[in-house]
Amino acid sequence: MSTGAECHFIERKPQQWYYKIQKFPYGETEEYHTHGPFSSLEKGHEHLHKNYANPGGYSVQRFEA
Repeated sequence: MSTGAECHFIERKPQQWYYKIQKFPYGETEEYHTHGPFSSLEKGHEHLHKNYANPGGYSVQRFEA
């Protein structure tokens, strides 16, 4: 089961990942918790899954030079 919280992974620089996850109540606020930096997208995923319930989906924005 998922929470429906919005979640976005962003690579701000090469190998510098952050994610932001919507604060509760989901869908009713535009406020987010932000975490990072992580050395890889996978490390960010690990942190998300250890600290939050499944948001149900996420977006990924990779660094573009």
